[in-house]
Amino acid sequence: MKSKNSRFFIVMILVLVTLGIQDLSAQTLEINGFYGWQLNGKVKLYDGEFRMQSAPNYGGKLAVGLSTTTFIELSYMRSDSEGYFAPYNVSTEPGETIQYNSNYITVGALQEVDVGKIRPFGTLGMGFAIWAPKDYSSTKWQFQFSFGAGVKIWLSERIGLRVQGSMMMPLVVNGLGFGCGIGSGVSCGGAVYTRITPFQGEFSGGIILKLGNN
Repeated sequence: MKSKNSRFFIVMILVLVTLGIQDLSAQTLEINGFYGWQLNGKVKLYDGEFRMQSAPNYGGKLAVGLSTTTFIELSYMRSDSEGYFAPYNVSTEPGETIQYNSNYITVGALQEVDVGKIRPFGTLGMGFAIWAPKDYSSTKWQFQFSFGAGVKIWLSERIGLRVQGSMMMPLVVNGLGFGCGIGSGVSCGGAVYTRITPFQGEFSGGIILKLGNN
């Protein structure tokens, strides 16, 4: 499954390169590093919920201009957090705390409105969510869609600020990479197989560096 996902992502990157960087010298490039806060949500399971703590996130974006207001964008975002299994049966103790990181790799479109130095924008993208528990070797990949909105504030022709909020929607696959069960007590293991995945939100901001033509 992982190899198929990797091949699909490579195809998306090739599409990005073909559409957006056919003549690099004629393109506008925007590089954005960001830091923010991620609302990680919870996963509903048969016997309870896996509750993930909200945590900081950080990453980078590369946007390639197709016009003065339309961009193709590649982004990477990571959040290091922890979570625990909360059983529906109130008489059962919660499970152990599991540390993990979530990684979002996204290719999408950005459309902005030119109102001078302040430019509102919206985004729509797709890619992968990669879940990597720190105490287990099992890493899980999911397809994901995302959308968001924000604003760019240009301080000069080349340097600006970018603030945005996004919603990430991982799709249904076989698990998140960790799991919990109820027997004589509550225990957690290396994989959860569920058809309900978390919706996650994030708010972030950072600096934009513009390269190429204006």
